[in-house]
This record gives sequence, structure tokens and C-alpha cells, in this order.
Amino acid sequence: MSTVDAPFSAPAPLFFVSCSRALVARATGEPAEYVSRFFEDLSVHVSELVGPVTGMNAGFLDTSIEDGDRWSPELLHAAGTCQVFVPLVSRALLGSASCGREWDAFSRRRITPRRSSASPHETAIVPVAWLPTNGVVLPRVLRDVQRFSATALPDPDIAVHHQREGVHGLLTMRWENVYRAVVWRLAQRIVAIHRSYLVEPWVPESVDELRNKFAEEQE
Repeated sequence: MSTVDAPFSAPAPLFFVSCSRALVARATGEPAEYVSRFFEDLSVHVSELVGPVTGMNAGFLDTSIEDGDRWSPELLHAAGTCQVFVPLVSRALLGSASCGREWDAFSRRRITPRRSSASPHETAIVPVAWLPTNGVVLPRVLRDVQRFSATALPDPDIAVHHQREGVHGLLTMRWENVYRAVVWRLAQRIVAIHRSYLVEPWVPESVDELRNKFAEEQE
């Protein structure tokens, strides 16, 4: 697992969790409890599923406090080398210029199928409902990408609960079994994308090269 304070030479992360710094970082710089648990649980599952991969870590989560215009080399490297982009959808995410630029950094990269049977339309972007966004007009880039929904579950209501309440809501209401099922299916989805596609690296030299994709419709 990798965080923003890892050395710049750290291996590429398999997945990159994008969420507003307002949700992630406390004054100490440590990730908030729910985000931290989600990231750790997802990282463990992905590591178990994919096994040891040379030159790659499970996941990356930026725990910096500021949601500003200065990005660390580690953040630029992670956004430009990860294989799956996982934005945690909430009102705070949609209002974050940094998250919009992270989306831009990933979406510019070329995706090549590893298998002939793989769809040529895969984005390798897996939006996950984190908090309810009822009544919010979603930006086009988010509307155009299918949001993650857990499937093949023993109880079909699990997916319904997740979409309605978000992962944060599941943890708040202590729906432990629902939460665990969602994270496990998400890990499987991330590994499936990794095995079927190669997202070619492109590391921007600075954040100035990137656009806030969430604000484009308003320009």
C-alpha cells in the first residue's frame, strides 16, 4: 500500500482512490476513520486476489490536508501510473478541483486490451457511491461512466442499500455484512479490469497540465 508520504520511486499502485480532502484528512493529516478503513480493506482484498506483482502496490490514497494547486511528485506519479481509478462519489468530490484534475490525469491515458475478448470501450474508471448525492446534477464525465454496483450477491438488496446510502452510510448504520460484500465485489472488479486491460502510463510534469473535469460544463 502507498500513501502520499511514500518515496517517489514507489511502485505503481494498482488502484487510485480519489476523494475530497475534506472527507479524507483530519488536522493531523491522518485519513478519517471510514475512508481509512475502506482503503485498507480494499487494499487487502486486491492484494489477496492479484497476488504478488513485481513493481506494483495495491492502492494509493492521498492523505494531504490541502485541496490546492500544489501536488506532490508522489501524487502525480500515482495518478499517472495506476491501473484503475476509483472516485468516491459525494457532493464534496464534485466540488473538489483536485479530484476533477485527478480524473483528467487518468482519463487522458490510453487503455489497451490485454485480451481479444475485452471490450474496446472500457474506461478503467469505477465510481463508487460514498455519500448520497440526491438532487445534485452530476457532471457529464460522471454521467458517462457506469457507477459500480455489486452483483451476484446472496441478497439483491445489498446493492440497493449501497446505492441509496453510500459506503459511508453503510458504515454509519453498522451494516457490516453489506459493507463487506460491497468491498469484496469492488476488489474483484478492480482485479478483473487489471487482468483484461493495460492503462499506459502518463505522468504529468505538474498539476498545471490538468483540467478540472467536473467544472468543464460550467465554462
